[in-house]
Amino acid sequence: MPAKNTIRVSEFEKLYYDDAKPFKQNHWEALCRYEAQQNKQENKRIEYFRILKKGIQFTNYVGVIQADNLTIEILPKIDKDYTTAANETIKDVSVGEPKEKQQWHDVLLQMLKECRLLKINHVDHANLNLRGNSILDIYLELFLSEVETLLHEGLLKKYQKIEGNQTALKGQLLFQKQMAVNITHQERFYVRYSVYNKDNIFNRILYKTICLIPRICSNPFLLDKVGRLMLDFPEAKNCAVTSETYSKLTYDRKTGRYREAMVISKMILLNYRPDITGGSENVIAILFDMNKLWEEFVYRRLKREEASCGIKVSSQQSKDFWQPEQGSSKKIRPDIVVQYGKQTIIIDTKWKNMEDLHPSDNDLKQMFVYNLFWKCDKSFLLYPGNASNSSGGSFHSHEVADKMASTCGVEQLQVLDEHGKLSNDIGRELVNIFIKP
Repeated sequence: MPAKNTIRVSEFEKLYYDDAKPFKQNHWEALCRYEAQQNKQENKRIEYFRILKKGIQFTNYVGVIQADNLTIEILPKIDKDYTTAANETIKDVSVGEPKEKQQWHDVLLQMLKECRLLKINHVDHANLNLRGNSILDIYLELFLSEVETLLHEGLLKKYQKIEGNQTALKGQLLFQKQMAVNITHQERFYVRYSVYNKDNIFNRILYKTICLIPRICSNPFLLDKVGRLMLDFPEAKNCAVTSETYSKLTYDRKTGRYREAMVISKMILLNYRPDITGGSENVIAILFDMNKLWEEFVYRRLKREEASCGIKVSSQQSKDFWQPEQGSSKKIRPDIVVQYGKQTIIIDTKWKNMEDLHPSDNDLKQMFVYNLFWKCDKSFLLYPGNASNSSGGSFHSHEVADKMASTCGVEQLQVLDEHGKLSNDIGRELVNIFIKP
C-alpha cells in the first residue's frame, strides 16, 4: 500500500480536486459513492459533507475520512469564514497554517478524550510515532492495544452447540436425522454436542476488525502490531456485522473487558465502505457531530464542579410538549439543566460563531418554551468564541403584556487559553456566569 497523504481542513471549508495534488478526482468519486451508500443505509439523511462540482464542502461533522491513500482530517473552527482548503499535505502546506490546524487537531483530541470517545490513559501514552498522524491511526492504535490486553488476559471462551456427522458417538444422537442421513452409513453418528472454545461473536468481531486494518492503514508501527496479533489470535469464522450485531452484545463479568474494543470496532467496521466498483478507493469515515460534541464537553466540564459549587447538573431531561391524536407525545429536551438550591437554570449549547451576540428568533423561541416548562426564570444560549463575551435580555410576559418575565442570557465562551490549548477553567467560568445574582 502506498504511503498515505494527510490533508487537514476545517468545518465548512470547500476542497476541490486537482489530479496534480493529493485530493484527486478518483478520491472525489469515491466520496460521492460513499455518500450514496450512506444515505441508502441510514434511516434519515445525514449530511457528513456536501458534494460540489469538482469538490466537496464539509459540514459540522469533525473527525477523519480516508479514501484509498488519502486521509482528510476535519477539524473544529470558531470563526465564520467559509474558505477553500489548500489541496496540500500537512508537510507541503504553507508555514503559517499548520500551526493553527495542529492546534485544533490537539483540541479535538482533548475534547474526544473528555467526552470519553477516546480512552484517556491510552491517548496520553500513545506511541509518539502516531502523534503526527491522523485521528484514524490513533483509533486503530487504541483498538490494537485493547486486543493485545485481551490476548494477554486470555480470550473469552464460550460453550458452542455443534451438530453434524461424527465417526464416534458423543453428545446427543439425533435419531430422525440419523435415519435420514446415515441409513447407509451405520458407522457414522449424527449428533449434537457442546464444545468450549474461543469461537464466539466477540472474538469473531475482533478478528474481522484486525483483518480489515491492513486495507486502511499504511503505518509501519500499526502493521507490525497487526502482524504480531495475527500470529497469536485464533482464526475465527467470518460474520456479517451490522449495528444490530453490536446492540445485541451483552456485557457481564466475563465480557465487560471487551467493551472498549467493541466501541472502537463498531466505529471502524460500520463506517467502512469498500469500493463497489472493484477499485482501490475504499472509504472509511469516523465523524462526530460538533454540536453534540460541544454539548457533551460543556456538560462534563460543569459536572466536574458539582461537589465544589453545590450544583446538580443533568443532561437531556425531557418533558411532553405536544400530543397528536395518534401516536406518542412530542418531547422537548434542553441540552443541560443546572439546579442551584431552588433555582433551575437551562443551558442550550450552539457550536456556531455569534460575533454580534444576536441569537436567531428560533433559538429565542426555543429558550422561551424551556423557561415555561421548567418554570425557571433564567436560561442561557452558549456559543464558542475567541474571547468570552456576554449579552442578554428578558422575555415579555405572556400573561401581562407590559411586564418582563424570565431572562435569556447569550454567552460566548473563550475555548482556548493564551497558549492556544483547551482552557482548563471553562467549568468554573461557566458556574460563575450561570449562578451569579
